[in-house]
Amino acid sequence: MFRGFWGLKIVPGKTYSQTVDASFRLSNAALGATVVDDSRTSVVLTVDDKSFVLCSLTPGAIEQQTLDIGLTEGEEITFETQGNNEVHLTGNFIADDMDSDSDYGSDEEDGDEMDLSDLSPEELKELIDEGLIDHETLLEKMQDMEDEDYDSDDAEADMRIREITDEDEEEMIEDLESEEEPVPEPVPEVKIKKQAKKAELKRKAEEEEAAKTKKSKAKKEEPKKAKEEPKKVKEEVKEEPKKTKEEAKKEAKKAKSIELQGGVVAEVKKEGAGAGVKKGARVGMYYIGKLTTGKVFDQNTKGKPFWFRLGAGEVIKGWDIGIVGMKKGGERRLTIPAAMAYGKRGAPPDIPPNATLVFDIRLVEYK
Repeated sequence: MFRGFWGLKIVPGKTYSQTVDASFRLSNAALGATVVDDSRTSVVLTVDDKSFVLCSLTPGAIEQQTLDIGLTEGEEITFETQGNNEVHLTGNFIADDMDSDSDYGSDEEDGDEMDLSDLSPEELKELIDEGLIDHETLLEKMQDMEDEDYDSDDAEADMRIREITDEDEEEMIEDLESEEEPVPEPVPEVKIKKQAKKAELKRKAEEEEAAKTKKSKAKKEEPKKAKEEPKKVKEEVKEEPKKTKEEAKKEAKKAKSIELQGGVVAEVKKEGAGAGVKKGARVGMYYIGKLTTGKVFDQNTKGKPFWFRLGAGEVIKGWDIGIVGMKKGGERRLTIPAAMAYGKRGAPPDIPPNATLVFDIRLVEYK
């Protein structure tokens, strides 16, 4: 539970160090009212001599970023920025155990907590107008109810993203090759009897003529045929080389890859079910972020998914482009060039400048 406002204004070129004397939650970062230039400004937090980039803000593109970072009492922390623009950090102090206990006791005295799920929209509005509940409390309750509705079986099934290995892809290709071709539906017979009879007579005449011609040629070309027979046998033995599994695998991968705007490549690992997600939807994702060297720099593969508004600029452009059209339960591998990710500067210390990023993503849910 939160018990008070926390805020910090970071001026470029200065550092802000302290020992946390009261636990607090950092919930938002935003550019100041006055912007010096259009370059990107990154917020850096140092905890116990280890530095982390919390977010990067760019005027006109991403001017604020929602955060959810808790800092506990006794930690040595330092805030600073890399860039030329002023950044404001905001959040809330977190109540300690005694406050929580006292709040719990007061709730017991007041009676059972009201079940908002049984109320109609008109009844909820009436409670807000009368001051019995506030708007923020209502939003928190509705969010809690959405989280409780999430199927535990789905949560266990989606506990972690599994990267599709080469063996899995080989099995998929073998399954595709072993599938029988569909039997064509019978074509309805539309021939007229006269046409059928005429065609039959013509066929018999052609067969008789061919038999006569073959018989006469056979007498003349018997010696020549004997000489050319071995050569003919060799030619008939020749067959087209079968495609290797590796070639089939490459063709399958090529067929599943889609090149999108800005050079973003989306490789469909699993199609998913239902309608494809569109811009403006709120999506919940599991993901693993890697460099092209294979080094993992960020991941979220279990527990509560990472939620954001698709196409609203809350994430890198490569995600806003590469996730559109995915279905619930679908999996993709996004290869995102630097221009659609963190650009020339990168996101130190984990993401170097001009880095191409690879994300294995899974669409858990969308609204």
